[in-house]
Amino acid sequence: MAELNTTFYEVLDFKGEGVFGKVAECRNLITEELVAVKIHKKTDDDNVRWEVEMLERIAVLDPDQSNIVRFIDHFKFMDSSCLAFEMLDMSLWDLMMSRQQPLDLHEIRPVTRQLLVAYEALKKIGIMHADLKPDNIMLVNHRHQPFKIKLIDFGLARQTSEVEVGAIMQAESYRAPEATLGLPLSEAVDMWGVGCVMAFLYFATNLLSQQCSYHRTKTMVNLNLKDAVMGFPQTTDGVERKDRRTFFDLLRCCLNPNPEKRITPRKALEHSFYKSTSLIIITTDTPPRALTEVGPDVPLAWSSTTVSPLK
Repeated sequence: MAELNTTFYEVLDFKGEGVFGKVAECRNLITEELVAVKIHKKTDDDNVRWEVEMLERIAVLDPDQSNIVRFIDHFKFMDSSCLAFEMLDMSLWDLMMSRQQPLDLHEIRPVTRQLLVAYEALKKIGIMHADLKPDNIMLVNHRHQPFKIKLIDFGLARQTSEVEVGAIMQAESYRAPEATLGLPLSEAVDMWGVGCVMAFLYFATNLLSQQCSYHRTKTMVNLNLKDAVMGFPQTTDGVERKDRRTFFDLLRCCLNPNPEKRITPRKALEHSFYKSTSLIIITTDTPPRALTEVGPDVPLAWSSTTVSPLK
């Protein structure tokens, strides 16, 4: 049991473990509120101080209106730095692994729209998140609020005005070209991340290789996203093809290699992809795009009966 002044936290379960440490599900014994406590390794104090500073700056935003995780507390327990957050459900990565099938456009649309709202809010206060990936997008309560999400993990966040050229940020498969090449950095890196997440949810495989910057650059140069989006899986449905065209156009705008020409969160929210009038039907029926686990570099891929459009 952890104690902070007059607050006591009872550990109920451990939810996950990463390079930073562990995440525990805890109960506040005063309020009975369930919280997620991020328990950092003892050698991680500098990184924790930085993350707390970013979280305190972000606290000016309404966590529900901005789709950003609510930060509750930070404290020490047995020499480990701990951060307490509201309890959420599971990550988009976990959802994809449990479903073993990619998302449809009517599911991608609300997820990415909420992400854009979060990034527009961060942009207004001059903060770069700089670590977007499916693991850092949490479903709030998927059973009762399907595809309601919040952005988490501000360990790599930066004040945009203070970010240095060459700063290490973003997971390799979600890293913007300017971050790879050591060029000046801005909030545009987050929009590149949105594009990579959009592709991951639609194709069910990472768009870019984790191997090295050369392979990522080669993929960017040679990839024909339009044919991939429009032709896989094959469809003659007019509404679906229209949706795919608007999806591809937004994806192309997010993945513009020139950060100065890359779409902004505000402009993306005005995009026609979010103005579709097609009927939204969420079903549990298995669509024709099945997934299989194939390895650490590309954890989700098309099943062996189908050829991936990205290969």
